[in-house]
Amino acid sequence: STLKDCYASVANIANHWIDILDTNGESLDTDELVDLISENRNMSRQLEDYGVQKGTSQTTARRLGEFLGSEIIKDKGLNCKFIISQLPHGAPITERAVPTAIWKAEPAVMKHYLRKWLKAPEMEDEDFDIRNVLDWDYYLERLN
Repeated sequence: STLKDCYASVANIANHWIDILDTNGESLDTDELVDLISENRNMSRQLEDYGVQKGTSQTTARRLGEFLGSEIIKDKGLNCKFIISQLPHGAPITERAVPTAIWKAEPAVMKHYLRKWLKAPEMEDEDFDIRNVLDWDYYLERLN
């Protein structure tokens, strides 16, 4: 295998990822898309130890506590699996982290919290599909 072969292989992988992003993951089922695109972080401390510090993990943990109950965020080592949403527009990335667990909640619960977190009370049926929530441009920028 030559250096040229190596570069060609890397280019193929990059093109595959760009195709997924360009098509909004249409060739993948939702669980596969979530596994590929979500970020997964463990909090080394309890949420309260972070104080007012802002970060995607802290936002995700607070939101998990909102809809799953405060007991879930009391211990250190909380696993925060999230995506970055396109809404609210203009908000920092840290405020656009959405726990992927919300898509496993009862539909009424999911809709309530997504409307709240995304500051989008006008959201309707298809708007709640994760493909319509994701900030695809953010993910394209990260790949580039």
